[in-house]
Amino acid sequence: MDKSRLILNTIFYIFVTIVFIILFIKEKQIGEFIKNHRDKFSDNLIEKLGWTGKNSGVILKKVIAFVESIGTALILVLIIQKIYLGNFLVPTGSMEPTIMPKDRLFGNMVVYKFRKPERNEIIVFKEPIQNKVLYTKRIMGLPGEKVALKNNHLYVNDERIDLREYSSLGQLGADDYWIIPKKGDTIEVIPGEDYGKYTWSRNGQPIDVAEVQKQLVENPGAVSQILPDLEFRVNGQRTGMVLDIIHEEEYINKILSGEKVTVIADEDYYLALGDNTNGSYDSRMWGFVKESRIKGKAFIRFWPLNRISLLK
Repeated sequence: MDKSRLILNTIFYIFVTIVFIILFIKEKQIGEFIKNHRDKFSDNLIEKLGWTGKNSGVILKKVIAFVESIGTALILVLIIQKIYLGNFLVPTGSMEPTIMPKDRLFGNMVVYKFRKPERNEIIVFKEPIQNKVLYTKRIMGLPGEKVALKNNHLYVNDERIDLREYSSLGQLGADDYWIIPKKGDTIEVIPGEDYGKYTWSRNGQPIDVAEVQKQLVENPGAVSQILPDLEFRVNGQRTGMVLDIIHEEEYINKILSGEKVTVIADEDYYLALGDNTNGSYDSRMWGFVKESRIKGKAFIRFWPLNRISLLK
């Protein structure tokens, strides 16, 4: 992790933590301060509405007090969840038996601000397909590593990982291997030879870049059908999909014109796999996870109550 980023994260968390400590210590004084200003606001509003001394004025004052209390509590909860302790619901069985559908998890939102994710850690991240849903998977491949699936086992830099078995689903198989991009690597997206030779169309009407992007969002997992015959390379070696690139309008324009896209990776990437290998939609199908997509480390299941446990 960059030293400058580490310093900035340290300063940020020290500042936010001090603010919360002050809020806790000065809770009564701050509460009284807010109440006085809230009541002053309510009285001024009631006076302007001509409701002074009326039941409607009393009701309005109570409503304002209720909204302020709920709003303040909600803001504090959202800040805590965003910065310290995330609260996540797992809707699918992709991590069975470790995590079951409808389990609720707490995520450590601090740890990856001060160190890199490590192999076998369970992460919560925003998926790169539709760019809006949070996924829960396990990191099994790190930046710069060579990965392959052979005989239902993951191989990393030609060494077999025996933590669990993985089916050769999707595009990652035994015939070749992927190199996981790391910061500074050269990533290329190479369209097939037919790109640029005809007009991309649907029902005879030309499809523009916005339509392609819309199809990518509405049809997760159908990248190879929407944009067929795309080859991804890192430092000249064929690898898995890097979807963050083909979601950029500039790059889709080039691809549709049959041009090769070349970028320098500005972040590290990871291979994320589900424990339920035959029922997990993961990196085998859609490629790598950019580091900035990772929100936190899932570390404890708190619901249902009869299965509260640390996640390993």
